[in-house]
Amino acid sequence: MTPARIDLHCHTLHSVDHWRVALPQGAELSIPFYPSLAPCAAYDLALSRGMTHVTFTDHDTLAGCLEVLATHPRPAHLVMGEEVSCYDGGECLHVGVYGLSVEDHEAIHAGSERTDRERSCLRWQLEELLAYCEERELAYDLKHPLWSLRAEGPPPALLRRWLGLFARVEAINGTRHPRLNTLGQTLAERLGPRGVAFTGGSDSHTSRIGQAWTATEGATPAEIVASLRAGRCSAGGSHGSHHELDADTRTCLVSNITGRAGHFSALAQDYMHKMPLVAQDLGDWLVSAGVLWAVLNEYRRQRALARAAETAFAAELAAGELVDAGA
Repeated sequence: MTPARIDLHCHTLHSVDHWRVALPQGAELSIPFYPSLAPCAAYDLALSRGMTHVTFTDHDTLAGCLEVLATHPRPAHLVMGEEVSCYDGGECLHVGVYGLSVEDHEAIHAGSERTDRERSCLRWQLEELLAYCEERELAYDLKHPLWSLRAEGPPPALLRRWLGLFARVEAINGTRHPRLNTLGQTLAERLGPRGVAFTGGSDSHTSRIGQAWTATEGATPAEIVASLRAGRCSAGGSHGSHHELDADTRTCLVSNITGRAGHFSALAQDYMHKMPLVAQDLGDWLVSAGVLWAVLNEYRRQRALARAAETAFAAELAAGELVDAGA
């Protein structure tokens, strides 16, 4: 079958996202982290970077994919995709779903606004969600398995359960520390189903699409989905770095201020231009220093997540042999 390459984790401006930075005393700073690229621009950029096919994993929406289908002159390389926010045991995990239709999206999110959503919505019923994907012949993978908003990472019992349920796990995420990515892959090999396959994606919120990718097979979107489901896939590309996250953060902040703040942006720029040059330079320095601190803090946190997982799964990591979760 035809070799193919697709970045299975990237976002357009239709994603709603925030970057949460841990502060002392248990406080948290939430920084708007809305992606900067319009869907058609992201689609063309992915193809120019050597991707044979394109998908968007916008958070809980198909809007980016649907915009390409409706407005791009050549949408034949698009694989419908979405990053679904799921909840299991009180914890959040992200599931990439591919090949879905608008009707599938509606079925997955039906009941999410209800007070009894834990019983009525597939996003709060992980095994039922995966069963639905199997029934509908949709491909799916577990994104960044070790990443968590919790300082200590996902509870070990839940992580064991998640890895046991997913036959495809993201092994290279372009915004995650290499140690976190590699350890996630190792634990998936130890605790996941026999023959677990691995995917890769840039997790781009700017123009880094194609930095990490999934090598698979197929000439059409349907063939790509079928190959993913069959486990004919592997992760490629580069892991995250301080430099990449710093650049992403600055780009997103500028994009949010200039693109989403509307008249506030013009007023702020006018006010800044009237300030003394020393004050302008000081303001720029403070913003730059703040971004650098946030980036370093996030990577420190990711290393801490890796250390916590290494401690929690020391026995499995020391055993050096694969554990078949289905046995």
